[in-house]
Amino acid sequence: MNIWLARDGALRLVARLREGEVETEVSGWNPAASAEHLLAAIDAAEREGYGECFWPEPTGQYWWLLRREERRLEVVVLWSNSPAAGWQHVFRAADEVTYFRDRVRNELSHCGLNK
Repeated sequence: MNIWLARDGALRLVARLREGEVETEVSGWNPAASAEHLLAAIDAAEREGYGECFWPEPTGQYWWLLRREERRLEVVVLWSNSPAAGWQHVFRAADEVTYFRDRVRNELSHCGLNK
């Protein structure tokens, strides 16, 4: 699994996620808050085995779910634009938890968002 993070202007943080031939983009309104929530979810998954966060957008929201078993971290991203529509699958992959954590932190530092 790979992840690249970039700012889309001052209003969004964009994550490009790739697993094999599957690639998708998700975005979060307010880059600093999106970065903070994703890092907190990763830390919770590493510490407690599960973490989650939401990246809101004007038309809906992305839901990141992270589950750790041993050193394996499964990452699932869902999208919803209304309660009636429910949640739609956007991305799912797994990798080593330390690799993913370090990759996200490195990408955020390139965006000026890593604390």
